[in-house]
Amino acid sequence: MTPSPMLIGLATLVLFIFTVVIVLGITYTKERLDSAKLKEVLSSKEASILQQQENAKQQKSIVFLNKIIEGLSYAGWYTINYSIFLLIVLFSALLFVLLFYYTFSNILAVFIGAVIGGAIPFYIMNMVIFSRTRKFNEALSEAMSVIVRMMRNGVGFEVALKRAVEISQSPLFHSLFKQFLAEKDLITEKKAFENMYKKVRSAEIKIFGLAIGIGKSSGGKFSNTLEKLESSIKQRVTLQRKVTVATREAKVGSFMIVGLLVFIFFILDSNFNGKIIEHFFHSAQGKMEILFVFMWVGIGLFINEKLTKVKA
Repeated sequence: MTPSPMLIGLATLVLFIFTVVIVLGITYTKERLDSAKLKEVLSSKEASILQQQENAKQQKSIVFLNKIIEGLSYAGWYTINYSIFLLIVLFSALLFVLLFYYTFSNILAVFIGAVIGGAIPFYIMNMVIFSRTRKFNEALSEAMSVIVRMMRNGVGFEVALKRAVEISQSPLFHSLFKQFLAEKDLITEKKAFENMYKKVRSAEIKIFGLAIGIGKSSGGKFSNTLEKLESSIKQRVTLQRKVTVATREAKVGSFMIVGLLVFIFFILDSNFNGKIIEHFFHSAQGKMEILFVFMWVGIGLFINEKLTKVKA
C-alpha cells in the first residue's frame, strides 16, 4: 500500500522537528560541557569574563520576554501570558509550514512559511497596540477640552477630571482613568500614573501625567498649564489623524496594484485555457517561480509598511 502525500508530509515535518530538537539538545549539552571545561583551565579573570558573556545572553532572552509581556499589556490582552503567546506563535508557524509545503512542495517554502506564520501574531499584536493607542489619544484630547472648559468656569481639577471620565465615549479611556481615580488615593498619584503607562503606549498620557505633577508642585496657576497642554495634545492628535489618512492611502494603493496583478493573471489564464495555472501550480519549476513572485510582492508590501508606519 502506497502512503498518501499528506502522510509523507506529516512524517517529514515530525522528523524535521525531532531532528531540530535533537540537534539543539546536543549543541546545548556540548556548549555546557565546553563551558565547564573552560572554567576549569581558565584563570579567575578569564572565567569572570566568560560568566559575564553568559549573563549577557541570558539578559537578552529576558529582554525579549519582557518586550512580549509589555506588548501584551499594551494590546490589552491581560488574560494571555507570554507562554501562551509563544505557543500561538509556534502553532501559527507550523500551520503555515504545512500550508506552504503542500502548496509549493519544496524546502524553501517550509522556511518561508515558518517565518511568515511566526511573524503574524506579532504583526496582529502591533496593529492592536497602534489602534488602541490612537483611540486613547483621541479620547484624552476630548477629555482635556472638557477639563479646561470646566476649570475656566471655576471648577476644581479633580472634579473636572472625574466629570470628563464619566462622560467619555471611549470604553478604554473610561476604564483606565476609573482605575486611576481609584488608585491615586491609595498608592499616590505618581504610582497610579505609572500603572497606567504600562497599559497603554501613549506619549500623550505621559505628558499629561508629567504636566499635572509639575503644575501641582509649582504653585502657579494650574489652569494655564492645562490650557497649553490641551493645545499641544490636540495638535498632536490632529497631526496623527492626517498622517494616518496619508499612510492609509499609500497602503490602499499598494494593495490595489497587487489586486490588479492577480486580476490580470486570471484573465491571461482564461485566455490560454488554464495553461498558466497549470504551469505555476502543477509543475515543480512553476511552483518555485510563483514562490519567488510571492516573496517579491511580500517584501514590497513589508517595505511599504515600514516606510509609511508612524508611531501613535
